[in-house]
Amino acid sequence: MAFRPFSSLRRGAQVVSMDQGQEQDVDLFQKHVADHLLSLLPSSAAAFEPPCQLQPLLTLAFLSKLLDALLSCEEEFLSLLGRTQASLLARSPADRAVADLLDRAVKSLDVCNSVSLSLHSLHHWYRPAVIASSVLLPDRCGEDAPLNRARRALGKLLASSHESSYTATASAGGDWSGSSSRFGNRQIRAFSWGLSKNLSAGRTIPPVLAHLAAPHGGEAGGASAALAVYAMSSLLAFTMWALAAAVPSQDRGSTAPSSPVSPRQHLPWAAAMIELQERITGEWRRRRRGSPAGLLAEFQRVERSMGELMETMGERGAAASRAEEVAARAGELAEACRKLSEGVGPLEKQVREVFHRLVASRAEVIRCVDHTSLAAVAAAPPNPPLTSL
Repeated sequence: MAFRPFSSLRRGAQVVSMDQGQEQDVDLFQKHVADHLLSLLPSSAAAFEPPCQLQPLLTLAFLSKLLDALLSCEEEFLSLLGRTQASLLARSPADRAVADLLDRAVKSLDVCNSVSLSLHSLHHWYRPAVIASSVLLPDRCGEDAPLNRARRALGKLLASSHESSYTATASAGGDWSGSSSRFGNRQIRAFSWGLSKNLSAGRTIPPVLAHLAAPHGGEAGGASAALAVYAMSSLLAFTMWALAAAVPSQDRGSTAPSSPVSPRQHLPWAAAMIELQERITGEWRRRRRGSPAGLLAEFQRVERSMGELMETMGERGAAASRAEEVAARAGELAEACRKLSEGVGPLEKQVREVFHRLVASRAEVIRCVDHTSLAAVAAAPPNPPLTSL
């Protein structure tokens, strides 16, 4: 019977101990990812409401909290990599998962650029709506001058509609009767013109979501490290997907996008991730057909308030008899614009922060991988001396 040297047994015990410690760190990291995702879900009471009565999920507050979760998990992930034995990152399937994360981070930068541009453009988009609501003071809603100015302001938002006859009528302050139905059926495209096709979420998001798959098998330790990398990659893909779904996009498809992450059920964060994705795809299916607008709740509220105000104003001469209702609709539009204005700026700053953090964290992951390569070279046995033939 052959016996292994004591030094070999000791090294093996150390490796087992290191792998077990690594698995505990990975489990804790995945639990924290699950906690963050669970905190994003609506209350349990809201889960039993009919789909038509569910509150919109993609609000400015939700997106801000999602970006905070991404940054928090990213910081913890880098800390985990720092505690990970360098050799584990070179083992299969961790090596493939790391390469995938690095590639996904680069492609996510394009999404951040597109979303940041969209949010910045919102500042200019809703200004005509603010003007329209501000001129319709309660004591002047029956006068022609403020009504005409409101019509002209809202007409600017309709100026890019593909329905030229409707645009001409609106801009000229003509017959506005039935405008709400036309507004709902022919979604205004007054935002999409401000976006370059090269910086549109509809084009930038597919590469981010491509080839995201849970790791299978692999060497001891490498499989554990791969799960941590996969969790971070999945959270990044989901965040970019949610941002792209929220903001307006010039080339948005008409069908609901498929969920980007299909985690194995046993992962701690799988259930929360799946539920969030189902909520977003459900909202997508219920959105008004043909709209280039995203699912951002505050943006949709401004659109809805504009349509209601336009319908209430009606045709020329009809608004004098409903001055009180016009004033109420104008107040609702002003409030919708205020909430959109208050949240867009801070969210835009967060998106920019995510962009810079992705650049920095990617460099840190590359540093860890390079350290792994150097460690592997240092640990490799020396080449045998050449002998003459």
